[in-house]
Amino acid sequence: MSAAASATAISVMSGFGLVLLLTVSPFVDALKSRGVSSRWSSGAAQSIAVCVAACAMAVFPFVDASGPRLVLIALAFGMVAVTIPLHYMTTAEVVPPAQRGVVLGIVAGLGTLPGLMAPFLTGHLIDTADTPAAGYTTAFLTAGAVMLTVGAFALTTIRPERDARRLGLDAEPQP
Repeated sequence: MSAAASATAISVMSGFGLVLLLTVSPFVDALKSRGVSSRWSSGAAQSIAVCVAACAMAVFPFVDASGPRLVLIALAFGMVAVTIPLHYMTTAEVVPPAQRGVVLGIVAGLGTLPGLMAPFLTGHLIDTADTPAAGYTTAFLTAGAVMLTVGAFALTTIRPERDARRLGLDAEPQP
């Protein structure tokens, strides 16, 4: 990929992520105001976003045309950006206000682990493959598989209302 193509991909990905960040929270709020549970309005939204990103990530190495590749990269990295505010919204529903700062700090810290491990693992996959292209393909497929697994797991397990009841909290988010 040329430097100009890389710059274009980064711009499109960033723009797409920004649009999603600005629109998803109002969309989730609208769903909640219509009585849709947090499980479906924010839990499913973040889970499906990760699954869509995973599919785009896995398909990317098999597409040669620059236009579709640009769309796939924007989906793969832009959709994941949506999960961050949704994750914090969902977490806030099941953590008492007095503990939120600590829990959200721990969550943020754990959220950096993939960013620390991914470059090492990707480099290892590329270095040990027969060709760099094969290594990149393996890296994209591995990332897609992990993301799809985690997204599907989240879809089946994120249930803020149930968890809040188990913890003796109101199901409604606290300010």
